[in-house]
Amino acid sequence: MAETERLKVHLVKGENRAQAVVRGQIEVPDAKPDVDKILSKGANTKVRKVSIVPDKVIVEGTLTLQMMYVAFKPDQSVHSMHDEVKFTTFVDVEGAEPGMEHYVEVTVEDVRITPSKGNPRKFDVTAVLSIFVKITEVDELEILISTPPGNEALATEDITVEHLIGEKITKQVIVSEQFDIPEEKPDVEKILDTKAEADITEKKVVANKVIIDGEVSLQVLYVAMEPQQSVHEVHHTIKFSSFVEVPEAQPGMNVQAYAVVEGISVEPVIDPKLTADIVVKLIIFVSETRTLEDVPTILRDEEGFEKIRLKVDREIGSGETQVVVRDTAEVPEAKPDIVKVLEARVDQTEIKETKILQGKVLIKGNIGVEVVYVSAKPDQAVHALHQRHNFSTFVVVPNAQPDMNVKVRVDPEFVSVEQVGIDVHKEVVLKVRANVTEISQPTVYVPGISPTVAPTVTPCPPTPYTVQKGDTLGKIAAANKVTVEMILAINPEITNPDVISVGQVIMIPCPAMG
Repeated sequence: MAETERLKVHLVKGENRAQAVVRGQIEVPDAKPDVDKILSKGANTKVRKVSIVPDKVIVEGTLTLQMMYVAFKPDQSVHSMHDEVKFTTFVDVEGAEPGMEHYVEVTVEDVRITPSKGNPRKFDVTAVLSIFVKITEVDELEILISTPPGNEALATEDITVEHLIGEKITKQVIVSEQFDIPEEKPDVEKILDTKAEADITEKKVVANKVIIDGEVSLQVLYVAMEPQQSVHEVHHTIKFSSFVEVPEAQPGMNVQAYAVVEGISVEPVIDPKLTADIVVKLIIFVSETRTLEDVPTILRDEEGFEKIRLKVDREIGSGETQVVVRDTAEVPEAKPDIVKVLEARVDQTEIKETKILQGKVLIKGNIGVEVVYVSAKPDQAVHALHQRHNFSTFVVVPNAQPDMNVKVRVDPEFVSVEQVGIDVHKEVVLKVRANVTEISQPTVYVPGISPTVAPTVTPCPPTPYTVQKGDTLGKIAAANKVTVEMILAINPEITNPDVISVGQVIMIPCPAMG
């Protein structure tokens, strides 16, 4: 008998990449001055909702624009503003069906911001997005792992797959924290908008349980409690830990974990504090790496088996490192000198190049650093300085190979800005993570489903019957569980069904014939 093994795997049902052009309009907030000249612009995206219909994935998201500009007023101070444009687009993915798992990645390839006709405070936005979609489905397969007796394997292959342990686990956690408004920021009168993103920083499998560490990056836009009612922004990171019960999970197994923000509530409490409650949904898959040796991939006789191609995305490994970006340069001529730094942050990160070598991933990119400061001018106006800085590093990922796939994430951990004489010294600490995967498409055999063969009906032969006194065809038919029409069909000599004679021999059909 052929030997098989049952596996539960994440099959890649389809994937595709498409471009979309997003158009919209942004407006300078009331608290901000008019725009004289745009100095820099940036954009990032967030996926709000994904819907799957047959062979198509609909993506709804938000494009967040950031613009730094010279104000149209005598002191020519520099300001920055944020605004959003919502978009809906779709990607054709053959094989996609409602209910399947999805992975969506949206990147901004180009963005243009131009003044709108008729209103100097409005700007038209045109952005080119690249949307990558991968659709997967959990399936259980009975895979042939040895050559059936009497058959011959013309080709075999060692196959490595991730066997899923149990089902997909989801859990909601509430991440809460009370935190101070930075000293350089005014108190909060009214919160205008909040945004949050959740990320898994560490995951660990213990017996029957997965322990998750993560963090939520929170952004709060608010009206200040001051006469000019200016608009300010606060960034804060909240760390959290949780666990999920996964029966049969054991140390050494692999885990895929995702975190999605489902709700945000931020309220001012005792000045200058804010309290935040964020609802995060955790999505967990636990798997065990299994290598099946000498699996038949071509059989001489394929009768009784079905050949299928497995398309599976297998995680090879991940790693992280820290990068320190340092730069010392003069304040640009167009800018006044710095008296006091109010805020410094990384507002943009961009990966320019990734390259996988044996066991490591090389990464090149740049970051945008924004510095808000009190200027050395008589009116002590607040100005902003925005500069980009390059970085390069590598992340060790054992077993990584050049032909594999890699996903890189860069998160700022620390930003420091000081003025040293006429120079500005910046120091930024970045955490760089790389996750390496590969797509495997082995051909395997599964036991075929034998076609259902309708049973052959062999009719029983008719039996003779001698008509008795008082018989009618109706009575004879009822007694033998047949119909009058069936009796007439095999007794053509009966021309009138109401006339039969005592002693006449007629044939009675078998009930199975009906």
